[in-house]
Amino acid sequence: MNLQSSITLGGRSLKMYASRLEKLEIYTLEDFLLHLPTRYDDFSLVSKIGQLQAGETVTIQGKVQEIKNQYLRGGRIKTFQKATIVDETGSIELTWFNQPFLIKTLTEADVSISGKVELSRKGLSISSPDYEILYNKTSNPLHTGRLVPIYPETKGISSKWLRRQIYNIINQYETELKEYLPEELINRNNFPNFNTAIKEVHFPRSLDEATSARARIAFDELFLLQLASHKKRMDWKQKKKGHKFEIAKFRKELNSLIKSLPFTLTASQTKAVDEILLDLSTDQPMNRLLQGDVGSGKT
Repeated sequence: MNLQSSITLGGRSLKMYASRLEKLEIYTLEDFLLHLPTRYDDFSLVSKIGQLQAGETVTIQGKVQEIKNQYLRGGRIKTFQKATIVDETGSIELTWFNQPFLIKTLTEADVSISGKVELSRKGLSISSPDYEILYNKTSNPLHTGRLVPIYPETKGISSKWLRRQIYNIINQYETELKEYLPEELINRNNFPNFNTAIKEVHFPRSLDEATSARARIAFDELFLLQLASHKKRMDWKQKKKGHKFEIAKFRKELNSLIKSLPFTLTASQTKAVDEILLDLSTDQPMNRLLQGDVGSGKT
């Protein structure tokens, strides 16, 4: 397996989602890395529960002390889940909607929670927060406690799922992310190297880092398109052979035709004619675009 491998070879989970991923133009493992975030949720402010203030978007870490389902009649919201999370400084109530599976998932779990702190008559709370389970004290949160990338999604493919796949692919195939641009070009444009750019566009430590990484990847995309176009043009010139015209034989008739026109050719028209004739006099097929505004004399 390498970054050019089809996602259908990447294990059962990727194979199951292959048809959905095609809608996002993800066909290979490398395509995951080039599926760039559209924005970032800033969950980088990590706070103790006892220090929370209403209106803050924060990340807190603690233990789920209690979680339960509550049922409603009618409407789109059938159930909501209320949980209490505690740390050494206090506790706060969390609420989710229509996610009854959380009862099994989060019961007595150590969690990292990100969301906006709200104030009601009952005190501070967080509604519909992002969460992830901390399986040990050294867990490095991926979906909370940082700038969290939000990706273009499709049905059945969430940003949280994409985030995990991209994180795993970067870690597993990091040695394949090799630099290919000249060092002088990288330094002149103040670009990060390719390996760093891929990591930082997905998991930046700051928005400036993300902007710099995105600029490098955008440059690469345009550079490779131009390089491919240039290669195609060179291959075409080398392999294709056209019919060579002996322009000198027709120069007299051509000059007579131009003189018979009820107007004098402009300098640009004369230049265009000369360049076209020069192309026709070689054994390479002409590949030229004649461009001009309506009424400028192209015909």
